[in-house]
Amino acid sequence: MRQEEFVQFELQPAKGLVEGVTVSEDGKSVEIVFFAKEQKECQLVLYQNKAALKKIKMFPCDSLTAPDLYGIRLTGEGICDFLQQCEYVFETGKQICQDPYMKATAGRNVFGKRGKLRGKFDFSHFDWQGENRKKVPFEDMILYQCHLRGFTRHSSSAVEAPGTYLGFCEKLKELEYLGINTIVFLPLYDFNEIMEKQEGKINYWGYTEDACYFAPKASYASCPERAVEECKTMIRRIHQMGMNVIFDMHFQKCPPQFILRCLRYYVMEYHVDGFLIDTSVVSEAWLSQDPILRQCKFLGAGWKTMGQVAGQRTVAEFNDAYQTVARRYLKSDEGQVAGFYEAFCRDAAGCAGVHYITQKNGFTLRDLVSYDIKHNEANGEKNQDGTQYNYSWNCGQEGSSRKKSVLQMRRKQTKNALAMLLLGLASPMILAGDEFGQTQRGNNNAYCQDNATTWLHWNLIEKNKDIYDFVRHLIAFRKEHTLYHRRETMMPIDSKGYGIPAISAHGIEPWEADFSYYSRDLGILFYGVYYGGNSIYMIFNMHWESHTFFFPALEKDKRWKCILDTGRENAENEIVVKKYKMESRSIAVFECIDTVKTPENPRISKKKIRRKPAR
Repeated sequence: MRQEEFVQFELQPAKGLVEGVTVSEDGKSVEIVFFAKEQKECQLVLYQNKAALKKIKMFPCDSLTAPDLYGIRLTGEGICDFLQQCEYVFETGKQICQDPYMKATAGRNVFGKRGKLRGKFDFSHFDWQGENRKKVPFEDMILYQCHLRGFTRHSSSAVEAPGTYLGFCEKLKELEYLGINTIVFLPLYDFNEIMEKQEGKINYWGYTEDACYFAPKASYASCPERAVEECKTMIRRIHQMGMNVIFDMHFQKCPPQFILRCLRYYVMEYHVDGFLIDTSVVSEAWLSQDPILRQCKFLGAGWKTMGQVAGQRTVAEFNDAYQTVARRYLKSDEGQVAGFYEAFCRDAAGCAGVHYITQKNGFTLRDLVSYDIKHNEANGEKNQDGTQYNYSWNCGQEGSSRKKSVLQMRRKQTKNALAMLLLGLASPMILAGDEFGQTQRGNNNAYCQDNATTWLHWNLIEKNKDIYDFVRHLIAFRKEHTLYHRRETMMPIDSKGYGIPAISAHGIEPWEADFSYYSRDLGILFYGVYYGGNSIYMIFNMHWESHTFFFPALEKDKRWKCILDTGRENAENEIVVKKYKMESRSIAVFECIDTVKTPENPRISKKKIRRKPAR
């Protein structure tokens, strides 16, 4: 459309005071409102085909009520079609300003390349096709933290559109096969990845205040002009597969009304199920009083007042507390048994919990068992960046190794860490790639690495298939067992008079937990009558020597079936009566089942076992 054809549209002052772009229900009028603080005038600058098309002087919206708001109302047949061909900015005096409420962007179409940022108009209608969206409660969640670009950017992903929303859709079957049902995305809004003060460096993660929070990242789309559609297509596909979507929203220096409007926008327009937020920036009071957001899932630290809505928990504690104690116990530090037991079994009534042993900030799981210290030289900060406290152990050699003993220990420690993560009572979160041994070669702060360091290497699935299958096995067990879908809170007391607590700690001898400073041994009993399923007994031997553990006797004609043992191959389904030898640095899980003496299980005895009283 040429500039002279613009006259067909009627230009009037805006009637509303809502910042951003608003379209009327009949699609024949569009209002554009901008907050030009302490400015005497403001103009809307339209571009078409990258060239300036027209400057339109905007009217003060209300000189008494809102003197800093400027707006216009454009009316006429085809106004939406016309504006969707345009890009826009605002001009106040000699200053060019962006619309903080822009819903699509132009100028950042290629990741890592500079361009002139402008807003784009988006009035598109998206067909959600009956996506069959469902809410996954916290107790059922298996979370997966993922960088969208890095998920499929590597050539080994073999997708048609690597590093994009549509590329992610192509690999969703892998997550479904694994058992994942909740995806936690690092920022998907259009952030500026060019680090202006550090020439040549990329902000790969996206945690920056220079961001267009309402617009999906254009460079994550196979066709940047269709970023809105492709992002929604990805979310629709995720929901159709029965999974939930959580967005990581890193707000900086944003007013409360802006934050709340942004979160509501993603819930209503993009069908996002929840958010990971910084509770020091986003007040839980704002969320609890909002009719839309109070229904959503929120991950954060330090919740005080929010809890349940209609019987469903809406917030979960998300911090490094479990990561620290689990890592220290994994590497056999002294004095960790009591803290690990408490954290592993924590089951708060109001606030849920999310456990992780690795996340985007720090070592991958592979590096956690391969490096004693960080190796961040590639970041260009002389290895001064990143945390010093990794609580890691290289299993005998720093970095890559060909030693059989080192590789065997690393594999066992990897399985131990996965068992600690996926079998606790809190919702577990896996870092993308940990399921098949992704490494960053010791970089524990890969925020600026947009390369093979952070891109997932999908060929590792075959190389580390035993780890991949082990993760699937643990997730399947978690999904199938009643313990992890309980509705009542599990506590370490006999709250119902059964003679045995819901949760109890043990040592090498049953009912005699050893929380001493030099102990590395722990048994945990989840008593099944509290959740309507079979009892579970977990044994943790993080000592460098083997130990024989004796089982707590529960009921007549009950025996213990081995579910897994990280220290022994082929231990699965073995039936145990009284005791079990645990290899060094290993974890075993047993389920209490009804058994009878059979030719297949000749060692089972019907001899009555006396149950010790609960202590």
